[in-house]
Amino acid sequence: MGFCSYEVVVNDKNKAPFDQLLKLTKDREIFQNISQAKKEFVAILSLVGNGVTYDKLDGIHENHKGIKISQGNELQNCPYQVLDIVRDFDINLGLNIRALHWWGRGAYLLVYLGTDHPMLQVPYRLLQWIKNNSYDLTNTKLFDYKQIIDEGQIVSSEKLELKQLIDHLSSGKPFQIIKEIPVKDKLSLEKHLGKEVEKVLNWMNLKNNSF
Repeated sequence: MGFCSYEVVVNDKNKAPFDQLLKLTKDREIFQNISQAKKEFVAILSLVGNGVTYDKLDGIHENHKGIKISQGNELQNCPYQVLDIVRDFDINLGLNIRALHWWGRGAYLLVYLGTDHPMLQVPYRLLQWIKNNSYDLTNTKLFDYKQIIDEGQIVSSEKLELKQLIDHLSSGKPFQIIKEIPVKDKLSLEKHLGKEVEKVLNWMNLKNNSF
């Protein structure tokens, strides 16, 4: 049996005293509440995902891989829950809609499109949709949450101009937009996420019509 070695940080001023950490580990109620909170957010994402039919996905993206919920505990030391819809991460024609709840930050909706996706071919219409729906354009690798959310490496919807968008589309960077979703209570979060997902799906459906 092997052990994973970690570098010991002796003078980390941000570290809590061990006695304080030990007290935390003995508080069973805290961990029961954390577990319950995780289940609640997974349930919300499940309801949102269940509101999307496979017929709808078939109509907007024939190479879709369905819907999936995942979660973890160590995204910059914090738990997270994720709902992925479509799940095609092809660099050319891919599409994914991701609802993210990241503890200590909030809830977000991210939309990824491959560099040759039909919805990226008319930049001025793309810009109009981004602005009308208040999304920010990310300037990072795909799903680099630390840079996107913690460090704010985005171009806000208000500041995004057509030339910036065209330059981004020709730069080879992934096309990914993000929108923060207010978290007030369980019902409003479910409804808000569901509404925003539906808007994206309806937008994607335009490629089959007159976009």
